[in-house]
Amino acid sequence: MKILRHKTSKTLFRYPFYLWLLGLYPILHLYSVNYGLVLDNEVSYLIVAMLISTTLIFHLARRVIHNPHKRAFFLAIWSLAFSLSGHAFVIVFMPRSLLVWSLGLGIAVLLLSAALYKTLPQRAYTQFSAPFNLIAVALLAMQLFTQISNTFADMEYARASAEYEQGRTPDTLVAKVADSPTRPDIYYIIPDAYPSDERLAQGMNFDNSRFTKALKQRGFVIAPHAHSNYAHTLMSLASILNMRYFDSNPSAYKGLDYLRLSIADSEVARQLQQLGYTYVQFVSGFVHASHVADINRDFSPGGAVDIEITGTVVSAEALNSRHAGISRVGTVDYPFKQPFTPLYIDTTALRILRSQLEKLRLASTLRPYARRAPERFLATIDEIPSIVAMPEATFTVVHLYKPHTPVDFDEHGTIIEPNYSPSPEDYFAELTYVNSKLLEAVDTILSGSKNPPVILLQADHGSIFGSTNHKEKQDLYGVLAAYYLPGAFALDFPKTYTLVNTFPLILNELFGTDHPFRENQLVDDHDYHSPFARQTITEFALR
Repeated sequence: MKILRHKTSKTLFRYPFYLWLLGLYPILHLYSVNYGLVLDNEVSYLIVAMLISTTLIFHLARRVIHNPHKRAFFLAIWSLAFSLSGHAFVIVFMPRSLLVWSLGLGIAVLLLSAALYKTLPQRAYTQFSAPFNLIAVALLAMQLFTQISNTFADMEYARASAEYEQGRTPDTLVAKVADSPTRPDIYYIIPDAYPSDERLAQGMNFDNSRFTKALKQRGFVIAPHAHSNYAHTLMSLASILNMRYFDSNPSAYKGLDYLRLSIADSEVARQLQQLGYTYVQFVSGFVHASHVADINRDFSPGGAVDIEITGTVVSAEALNSRHAGISRVGTVDYPFKQPFTPLYIDTTALRILRSQLEKLRLASTLRPYARRAPERFLATIDEIPSIVAMPEATFTVVHLYKPHTPVDFDEHGTIIEPNYSPSPEDYFAELTYVNSKLLEAVDTILSGSKNPPVILLQADHGSIFGSTNHKEKQDLYGVLAAYYLPGAFALDFPKTYTLVNTFPLILNELFGTDHPFRENQLVDDHDYHSPFARQTITEFALR
């Protein structure tokens, strides 16, 4: 009996089951680097479909190749070519013709198969099975280990998230109120890395006064000599929306997670919700979607979509690492779950069907725009009328990834190839177009609002992208800060004004609150991944 079991196990191990494991591995790898970001049930369906299709093809190929070891060997070659085709296309050839790539790869694999078929002896295929099985099992074990590690990491993140939220849940829920003179709509529009007129003129030799004059003609007040407190988006927006500085991380989150969630679930948003406001966040792909927002609205080629993030446990750190793993195949980079099937299709030979899928709206409606996609900028501007039309009093946060590089538009708004190292002329051409779209957004809000709204058109930090002969550190702090308030209100700017005091200034004026003004500090947060390692440079930058 023991000898029989030994022979059975030995025979089983020599059976070429590596064919099925090689089909399984790409799916599991893609899932592991996107764990927490994709719909898990679709992964299961694809695994079942792969196992069934591989089994059927293996048995149908019996009519051509009788030896199961030989059959598995050649089917494995074709399986790998199928699974890696789309991924290899992006790395090696994109944006050249996908049709040429697909035909060329098919011919190459066919020629390779023919050459191996003629040169390899029959006994070699049987000898291949055992070592190939061992390699396939090892690869699969690595994926399972990665998956277990991801699961434990996200369990820890979920624990930190629960602890963070426990102390932030309000005791009572306030009923939503309608837009009115005492509860005007508030729009916080954030053009990323938009310098002040002063910095554009002195540091970049560019006259932007035509744009700011247009804002003044519409009733805006431009804050004189406004400066951001930080040179990076996360630190700056966290500071602005929580009306304080971020010197340390008291939470169980990692640093970047703490900042992203501090932006999305900010103190300003929560206080306005307690006044009956409906909190709307236009998801930019840069910060987390909000756990407390009444609406998280994202954008895709299929249109705007409101997303639910209940139960999401993926961290920013994991998000960044997983996104980096397959960023070339267009992985989603948002902390809420997306369909897995279109992502898998893009890595395989079925990528060539993508255009057909998009025509059927099977792919285009499922995957959001990348955060830096120029289409996301346009779609965000186009969605503003939907908020203007809402009868509720709304607090809407709109983070626009412009005029931050890459340059994607010419001055007429034509989308061009992304330029990450633009000349000053290219940068200012796009800035001119961005200005026109910002004015379009402002006009939409002003003309469509039932009651005069509040509009904060304020950058998160400055820019050095348009600098010509020098790149001064001051350029990163001088920012556009323009405000529109209903006629019953007026702003009295402090002599020295930094953005940490934005909402104390606004909320105190609108609602008679007594938020304290913070001391003006400018911080050199030079290390993006160590956000709390700081050096105060206030005197230098405000000089």
